[in-house]
Amino acid sequence: MKNIILIAPPAAGKGTQSELLVKKYGYVHISMGDLLREESTKDTELGNEIKRLIAEGTLVNDDLTIELIRKKLNSIKGQHFCLDGFPRTIYQAHEFAKVLEELGNPDYIVLYLDLSKDAAYARINGRLICSCGKSYNIYDENLKPKVAGICDKCGKELVKRSDDNAESFKVRYETVLNNFADIKKFYQEQGKLETVNVERDVMEIFHDIEKVIVDD
Repeated sequence: MKNIILIAPPAAGKGTQSELLVKKYGYVHISMGDLLREESTKDTELGNEIKRLIAEGTLVNDDLTIELIRKKLNSIKGQHFCLDGFPRTIYQAHEFAKVLEELGNPDYIVLYLDLSKDAAYARINGRLICSCGKSYNIYDENLKPKVAGICDKCGKELVKRSDDNAESFKVRYETVLNNFADIKKFYQEQGKLETVNVERDVMEIFHDIEKVIVDD
C-alpha cells in the first residue's frame, strides 16, 4: 500500500476518509492539528515554544511543523501513514520531501479532495464536532450522529466550530485554495497527485481512494 498525503479545502472530509483508512487498512492517521495540540501539552523546548505561539495567537511557523512531522514519522517507521493538514505551503512541501528522503523515500500518493465552494459551505453549515476529534454532519445521512447532539464514539456533547460561519469560511476557503495551487503543481510534476471528486457518497469516495492506494 502507498502512504497518503491528503490535501483539501475546508469540509472536504479528510477526517472521515482517514478514519475509514485506519479502520480497514491500519493506517496511522497523522493530523497536523492534533500533533500541535499534543506537543503543546509537553514540557519540552518544542512544546513550550508551540504553547507560547498558540497563546499569542500566532501561527506556528513552517520549521516547527516540519520538525513535528519528522519526529512523528521517525516514531512510526515501517507503518503506513495517512497525513492530513500538511503541507500547507510550498516551502513545507519542499522540506517534507527532504524528510521523506531521510526516511528512505517511502512510496506515497497525494490525494486532492476536490470540493466546490458552495458544496463546502453547505457541509460546514451542518457540521458538528466532538472534543474526541470525531466529526458529524446533520445534513448527511451517513454522517449524522445516532443520537442528536451526542457523539457516537464517546458520548460527549457535540458542538459547532467557532470558525464555521460564512465570513470565516470564505477567508479559509480562498486562502487554502491559493496555497494549494503551487503545492498541487509541485506534486503533479512528480507524478504523485490524484484528484478525487468528493461531492458524492462517502463510501463511493472511499472506494475510489482504495483503487489508488492499493498496490497491484
